[in-house]
Amino acid sequence: MIYSAVPMSLVAVLLNSSILSAMLWNVVSPVLNLGWLGATFAVSLYRWAMFRRFCAVPRERQDTHHWWPRLAAGTLASGLVWGTTSVLLFTEDSMLHQLFLAFVIAGMSAGAVSTLSASFPLAAGFLGLTLLPMTWRFALTGGAIGYVMAFMSGLYCIVVTVSALRLNRTIVESLQIRHERRMAEETIRHQAHYDALTDLPNRRMLLEQLGREMARSVRHGHIGAVLFLDLDHFKTINDSLGHRVGDQLLKLVAKRIVERVRREDTASRLGGDEFVILVPEVAEKPGNATNNAHRIADEIIQLFRDPFSVQGHELHLSASIGVALFPFEQKNPEDLLQQADVAMYSAKERGRDNVQLFIPSMQAVVDQRLNIERGLRQAIDNDELELFYQPQVVENGRIIGAEALLRWHHRQQGTISPTQFIAVAEETGLIYKLGDWVLRRACEQLAQLGRSYGIRISVNISPKQFRESGFVERLQRVLEETGAPPELLTLEITESLVIDNIEQTIERMRTLKSLGISFSLDDFGTGHSSLAYLKRLPLDAIKIDQSFVRDITTDPNDAVIVETIIVMSQHLGLQAVAEGVESDEALQFLQRKGCRQFQGYLFGRPEPFEQLQLRLHKWLQAYAS
Repeated sequence: MIYSAVPMSLVAVLLNSSILSAMLWNVVSPVLNLGWLGATFAVSLYRWAMFRRFCAVPRERQDTHHWWPRLAAGTLASGLVWGTTSVLLFTEDSMLHQLFLAFVIAGMSAGAVSTLSASFPLAAGFLGLTLLPMTWRFALTGGAIGYVMAFMSGLYCIVVTVSALRLNRTIVESLQIRHERRMAEETIRHQAHYDALTDLPNRRMLLEQLGREMARSVRHGHIGAVLFLDLDHFKTINDSLGHRVGDQLLKLVAKRIVERVRREDTASRLGGDEFVILVPEVAEKPGNATNNAHRIADEIIQLFRDPFSVQGHELHLSASIGVALFPFEQKNPEDLLQQADVAMYSAKERGRDNVQLFIPSMQAVVDQRLNIERGLRQAIDNDELELFYQPQVVENGRIIGAEALLRWHHRQQGTISPTQFIAVAEETGLIYKLGDWVLRRACEQLAQLGRSYGIRISVNISPKQFRESGFVERLQRVLEETGAPPELLTLEITESLVIDNIEQTIERMRTLKSLGISFSLDDFGTGHSSLAYLKRLPLDAIKIDQSFVRDITTDPNDAVIVETIIVMSQHLGLQAVAEGVESDEALQFLQRKGCRQFQGYLFGRPEPFEQLQLRLHKWLQAYAS
């Protein structure tokens, strides 16, 4: 503020000093007159030089400790020169010239109040050097008028000094308000464009940068790349060690990425464990661009080979990366980002910890998944869902139970296989609504069968659904509202559910078993089977996966696996249920090895509930006769 007032101050100094010198030319010695005027111009020249040098320095490099002493030296030197007028240019014989001199010095002092009050010490120093000599000089003249003028000069000095102090406080308060407002605006602007956790650019800033780079790539004819990175199994770390460890891990990931990318690249965080790297230029030809982008992505993958150390935990992490090149058919930055996202999910599906480049066929798969998701959200309301039941039998062919299998009869696409929509339901969270519908419908139909047929209904439970808070209470409420006998209900769980949180799983299973509900471990042998947790689980049965049963008569390895599972279940006191029994040869093999319960096409395909009722009714009539 003070430096910005220098030009106006210099104009006033040079104008007033020239007028004063001219008015006193015939009254004061020309030598003193010119000497004082020369000193005034010399100090003014120094101040002008410092002003020009200050303005030439960029704002961020204007060091206060460097420029403040130079500013103070020039200002106080100017005050000292003006103070010497009371000694060198004071005329004792001419009261008129004394008053004119006092008037000029008072004007310069008043001007100093407005230009120097941003720094009160500097303003007070200038006023003291300028006015106090005038007060002292009037006092030396003696007489009533001299003393009165001395008193008035001293009073004026006090008044302008107090004015400078008040103005200084006003300026300081104003500066504080402006500073706080500017800091608040910068904070808001920063929060709008940067991620709060990692301080990387956020989605908004990334899209703006993408728009600029897409336009620049078209203009200059080069190819850029977007790398969409998602951490593998980050949720497991977050859930097991807590969000504090998870947040620290994300910061370390961001740090490694930033250290790897070039200055012209942009590393950003979209949220959660998703990061995006914008590489504005990878090549000029598509072939080279593909190779270079893949190489850069592989180098990013390598960043995760070394473990991360967070709060005493050594964490091993990997990442899946999807790459999209531009400019090709993308209409806007959102399209480009979506393509990279699609490629990233393809990397996930291919086993994670790898890189996939976007190709148009990937988009077709995504579009199909989106159509399934939209349709699935309306399927329940549109009454498009139905439960089919596949019989479970014992050696003599008697039906002892049935597994409930979900079917979706889409109004336009026909029947959609569960293998197509269950995975989508899991990813989108629709599995909760879908699972609750299956449980309620199965219990309603179990209640219709009643205890007269004495068969069990088995229902598959999603790991997400089972781990959801309130699952046990909701199932109890469904049993009460439908009147289904809990002792005839079997819940089929998978090994992945057990591995994620075995203690919570065991606790919930015991609570439900106290109601009479049974449990079966589905698809045994296809996951991470472990006898350590198997012996702790309150299970009733193990279902041998059909992938082993189907080829037991032709594949010796499958035969050994199935026989081992049957023997193990017998030792653990569990019932072994063989799935996928489709031939008499397979049935005979299983019987020889001690398996007593079966399920497969040999005994019946999945059928609607009404046909199951009819089958049971015929069996009951035949049994009675």
